[in-house]
Amino acid sequence: MSASLFNDKIIQSALDLDVYKINMMFAAFTHYPQTEVRYELIVRSSEDISDLHGLIEQEINLLAECSFTTGDIAYLSQHASYLSDNFLSYLADFRFLPQQQVTVSQADDQLSVSIKGVWHETILYETLVMSIISEIRSRERWNKIPTAQFSKVLEQKVSLLKSELSKRSLTNFNFSEMGSRRRFSAQVQHDVVAYLNQHVPELMTGTSNYHLAKKFGLTPIGTVAHEWFMAHQALVAPAKSQQVALDLWQSTFDGKLGIALTDTIGIDAFLEDFNLERASVYAGVRHDSGNPFEWGDKMIAHYESLGIDPMSKVLIFTDGLNFARAIEICEYFAGRANISFGIGTFLANDMGGYVSDDIEYQPLSIVVKMAECNGRPVAKISDEPEKAMCEDLLFLTSLKQSFGLLPQHS
Repeated sequence: MSASLFNDKIIQSALDLDVYKINMMFAAFTHYPQTEVRYELIVRSSEDISDLHGLIEQEINLLAECSFTTGDIAYLSQHASYLSDNFLSYLADFRFLPQQQVTVSQADDQLSVSIKGVWHETILYETLVMSIISEIRSRERWNKIPTAQFSKVLEQKVSLLKSELSKRSLTNFNFSEMGSRRRFSAQVQHDVVAYLNQHVPELMTGTSNYHLAKKFGLTPIGTVAHEWFMAHQALVAPAKSQQVALDLWQSTFDGKLGIALTDTIGIDAFLEDFNLERASVYAGVRHDSGNPFEWGDKMIAHYESLGIDPMSKVLIFTDGLNFARAIEICEYFAGRANISFGIGTFLANDMGGYVSDDIEYQPLSIVVKMAECNGRPVAKISDEPEKAMCEDLLFLTSLKQSFGLLPQHS
């Protein structure tokens, strides 16, 4: 473990972000090169971090100095063979323009961050901005947490994981590290990945962080996120948006990134669109909201109704997991489908109930989501009401109606 929970840099390189951002950047660059979007920060925590806006803005502006190195491009060429030479050449010349594309301010006693511009030119900000916000908050408010506290928590949870897997004779358990967006710090995420790679390499399938995958020789993990589906609500007829998004993704990557995200509109609407052809060509599906057991049962029943063996598919769970919850899910679906997990905040931002001045440390709950595409509202309905996102209630109502989620008006 490192001697400190922080190092001198928050963003380690242009690759210090989630794999799926570059995947979607390529798809947007290829199919929608003129599309304009707007993203907004949502702070779900009750904690007011608006007083940190100056430091956050300063750090975001430093992204102007961040670019993809020749080594980065060579790495992507080798490990993401589906990216075209044309796109890799574009990446080599790509520059962040934060002073034109990102606005940081205070609004309604909370931090406000708005990102606007051409889709493929602004898409990478999401995970970078979230990493910056989370780490500045850690540096300014929780810099007295001892390194030994973090080390002890990590060692204990890995030891308990090994013990539980052995006790329950579970052999189908594996996970990838997905902590970039809400990590305590870049150093903490680095140390987590290093420790896991050393102590449970047989359980860790990889990391969603390209920089750390490159550094440790791990598999970079990631496919697609909600914004791909959300954008299509403005790019095609909303009722067809999910179908078009699924089909275009599949054809763009020729099946290489075949994990479908199910909850942009909700699992029931997804299953209506996930017909035999789509269910056959996609390697599996990802759960990101709602009850994971009910979701998995629905997916298995759906595969079976289509005559597809669920054991030929993979169910990936990524919704706020810890090891105990993942083991529970793993046991429940053992022998019924292939299971994998993406685990983030629990690994990269858990200080084990550390208390300072009678306040217990809690990770900051933040998201950055697309709010508009080509000047039109977009929405994430989700399988959890509190995760729903849309600025325009009229559009949200209309979208729900188009997917049969509300009674149709006669």
